[in-house]
Amino acid sequence: MNPFRPKPALPSLPGRVCLVTGGAAGIGLALTCALATAGAHVYVGDNSPSNLERASGDLAQVPGTASVTFAEVDVTDRAALEEWIAKVHAERGRIDVLVHNAAYIRWADVDEMSVEQAQLSMRTAYDALVCSVKAVLPLMRAGDGGQIVAMGSAAGRIFVKGPSAAYAAAKAAIEAYTEMLRIELAGSNIGVTLVRPATVVGTDFFNVHVPSARMPRIADLLPATSPEKVAAATVEAIRNGRATVDIPGYLPSLYRAYAMAPELTRKAAATGGSGRRDYATSRLTVASPTRSEPIRSSGTHQDSIIARILKKAGGNAHFVRVMSYVAPDIDRAAHRLSGGRMLLMPATLPSLMLTTTGRLSGQPRQTPLLCHLEADGSHLVVDTNFGRPPRPAWSHNLLATPQASVTRRGRTLPVTATLLEGTERAAAWDHLVEIWPAYVSFAQRSGRRLRIFRLTPA
Repeated sequence: MNPFRPKPALPSLPGRVCLVTGGAAGIGLALTCALATAGAHVYVGDNSPSNLERASGDLAQVPGTASVTFAEVDVTDRAALEEWIAKVHAERGRIDVLVHNAAYIRWADVDEMSVEQAQLSMRTAYDALVCSVKAVLPLMRAGDGGQIVAMGSAAGRIFVKGPSAAYAAAKAAIEAYTEMLRIELAGSNIGVTLVRPATVVGTDFFNVHVPSARMPRIADLLPATSPEKVAAATVEAIRNGRATVDIPGYLPSLYRAYAMAPELTRKAAATGGSGRRDYATSRLTVASPTRSEPIRSSGTHQDSIIARILKKAGGNAHFVRVMSYVAPDIDRAAHRLSGGRMLLMPATLPSLMLTTTGRLSGQPRQTPLLCHLEADGSHLVVDTNFGRPPRPAWSHNLLATPQASVTRRGRTLPVTATLLEGTERAAAWDHLVEIWPAYVSFAQRSGRRLRIFRLTPA
């Protein structure tokens, strides 16, 4: 036997009996597959005969998924749901895991969605969870305990235009219910897990034909994940008894930012999340021996609710400290995976990827930065370093080698950097602070005079 050959992974949930509602498509099917390959006996309840047939055929081709049983179950029919749970328990003598994934989704505004559709959304996601929990709790208590897993969503925490009100309400209700259930079951042998994915691709959830304006705005902010990643994280949470799973893992930072600006959310609610601020007429005349022209925004800048939340949170030291460690790596990964088309901030605040030449190494160095796009196509950037005292390396690099490049929305341009001084710097600073007020707190915390560079296309 070769000791250096990696050993095959052992099943992490051997013999566990798992129920999965809505488990024949999208995230549910990925969960079904992941649980089965982890060694569990999986029972899937789904109300779509076509999904059940397709899922059965797909899993037949996947090794290690033989112990999956499909049943047509309408989770909004309490009697049918309880009968299915009782039948599984009678067959296996136990139920170890309940995963409630079922949901009814229709993207529509309140005046477009019928009362019946809104009620169906709540019955499928929330009411069915309550009925399922009531049915499995006594069975788990009588056995060796178990784990209850509810599929929530970032839409249940951050309320922005995009998801329907009924869907967001159902996910918010699931969150509240699981939190209270966890409190009530504390100290018992029954665990409760809430899974909150953000934007998920490759599922029936997002494959429904929806105009781009109807897609959740959270999708503009967050890199998409996949059903398989959600499923893998969920199985790991079941194995370890984790209380909450956020995918991507930095979502809690955004939740905190959202909570920091309640007055902004109220204003956005009053305007439908589309509050606009027009910078087209905002002009600052610059008096300079070498340059005399107005700095102005190109076109109209729309402040989304997330942008305003982040602007508010930018003055909070704790939030900034968290983002200073999280955001750059996320931005670099998103930039690399999207071929330079995406960063964390573009849907909220203008951003770019700056490539400089290392002043010591001579190697290219990439840094994601907030920026302000001027009317002539140049960009203004500030060496804030998130308000930390040391100057960022990219600032020193530009002084040593002003020739650099910027990538924004998939387009890379060579630029020449100019350090602004005097009245030109003062005018630019006033304009930057108007757009992004957190620059003031960054300057105060850093204890130094921030450098402002203009990056002009070469």
